[in-house]
Amino acid sequence: MDTDDLTPMAYETIIKAQEVLDVLRSEIGASAADKKSEDDFLRGVRSHLRSILRSAREYLDDWNYLDSVDIRSFRKGVNEVLAHVEQTLATPYEQRGTPPFK
Repeated sequence: MDTDDLTPMAYETIIKAQEVLDVLRSEIGASAADKKSEDDFLRGVRSHLRSILRSAREYLDDWNYLDSVDIRSFRKGVNEVLAHVEQTLATPYEQRGTPPFK
């Protein structure tokens, strides 16, 4: 699916990821390409974020951000994005808003 097909509530996930780290936004946005539905996309993002939280230091090191990003702040931001994903998944699709290009 294309990110243009996401509801406004689901697309907010990408915006929130940008506020945490630029590469996180890129990863999350790109992950939509191989998903068939918005909920598949959100479940994949949830899994990815949980994986990042288990090894935040390694994630930041892999992207060469370990020396420039505070790990506590990063983990807090990732948790906030994860909470938004959980909230979105708990919201019926019809209540997430209409995709802007539909």
